[in-house]
Amino acid sequence: MHPVVRALLIVGALALITAALFNVQWHQKPKELLKFEPPKARQTRGDQGLNFSARGLDGRTIDFSEYRGHPVIVDFWATWCGPCRHQIPELVALYKRYNKSSGLVIIGVSADLVQGDGLSAVEPFVREFKINYPIALADEALMDSLGIEGLPTTLFVGPDGKIVSRVVGAGRPGEISEGARLLIEGSKTHVPKGQPADESGHVVNL
Repeated sequence: MHPVVRALLIVGALALITAALFNVQWHQKPKELLKFEPPKARQTRGDQGLNFSARGLDGRTIDFSEYRGHPVIVDFWATWCGPCRHQIPELVALYKRYNKSSGLVIIGVSADLVQGDGLSAVEPFVREFKINYPIALADEALMDSLGIEGLPTTLFVGPDGKIVSRVVGAGRPGEISEGARLLIEGSKTHVPKGQPADESGHVVNL
């Protein structure tokens, strides 16, 4: 066989083999290199029950778990926050009215160590407003873990430790009192009236 003819036959055979392999691969479904699954919803702290500890104004640790079984209001505030000044007298009155009669616990959590003049500003403020409930001192880690982005932020927590509702900002007069009444009555789903989107009133961002 002539060398040229042999070369042409070899080239033709290689072309046919290449075309056949390409045709097989073209119709094959490409292999999945990585399998991505949609992210699962994270279980929030509120799902498991609120649980935190912080240094109290008196130097002792305030452990939230000690108040399990009680309706609890946790109020995040700061001395430099105008809306907080508006709201705190209402909390003082609520604690005086419901602490002994209904077991209501109120914990004020100062953010002055995160932003402000620190402990030196908190003690005179507590005396001036005659705050009668325990005061805890927040750090950045605590604020972040509970998603506190503005002040005041008030959490209404059921006896099971789960957050029932959250009010961001100082709203209309009596809004916190209404939330406290609903909490004491055992409502687990009702959001205080006048709170359309989980926040109302004036709020100071951190």
